[in-house]
Amino acid sequence: MRLRELQQSFQNRVLRHRRGIESQLNDAQDEDFEPRLDAYVGGYRTRLIEALAASYPVLKATLGDDEFEHEMRRYIESTDSRHFSVRHYGSTIGERLQGRFSTPRGQALTELAEWEWRLADVFDAADDSPLDVRELAAVAPLLWPTLSFSLRACVRWFDSRTNAIQWWRAANGLRDKPDELTESPPSRWLIWRRGVTTFFRALGPLESELLEQLREGANFRLLCERTALEVSDADAPQRTASLLRGWLAEEIILDFGFSHAAV
Repeated sequence: MRLRELQQSFQNRVLRHRRGIESQLNDAQDEDFEPRLDAYVGGYRTRLIEALAASYPVLKATLGDDEFEHEMRRYIESTDSRHFSVRHYGSTIGERLQGRFSTPRGQALTELAEWEWRLADVFDAADDSPLDVRELAAVAPLLWPTLSFSLRACVRWFDSRTNAIQWWRAANGLRDKPDELTESPPSRWLIWRRGVTTFFRALGPLESELLEQLREGANFRLLCERTALEVSDADAPQRTASLLRGWLAEEIILDFGFSHAAV
């Protein structure tokens, strides 16, 4: 048997419980051969469960050790690890839970899993340097309407329809624990990273829409026009500039350019 075939056969034994590799291994006739071989099969799954527990600590605490292990084993049997790093395994846990639990608590569990994965995704996002506000000082006032901005690689937002985030915050000692996991009014959260620290906060409707437009390439003039739907035309530039100052202070802006694009 060639090396490639041997590797495939061993992989089938570990992943699919398929026999066929035994005759190619040493000491296949020993009494403890099968238990030793099964140690690889079980060990593979155990390591994946440990990795998933590291990615979903609050989900694990919420489900309890036994139910978490049960759900993760179901996931492992149906979802192969296809990444060089085990850190990237488990991105669809939330989708799997959504198919398993249709109750309000189940929907909250789904969001809890998706929230924890989004936080990890932000932490692992590519490193880049935020825009220094002093760089904007050189921009002539007449050019400000054409200014456009790009967001850093670590910036995400998360839409919630349950109290899963409040539940997560309580698990991390940031607030009192809700009575139960359940549905709640829709909300949107901004998530980003400064250095090695991940931050998040709730977004209001106007700020949320402006960030979406900014990401799509809207310039400062277009952002002000959207703001003018909420405040007076005279106050719109100041209100938009105030939000921009906040984004710069939070270090979510990567760079700026000049654009006449309409969105």
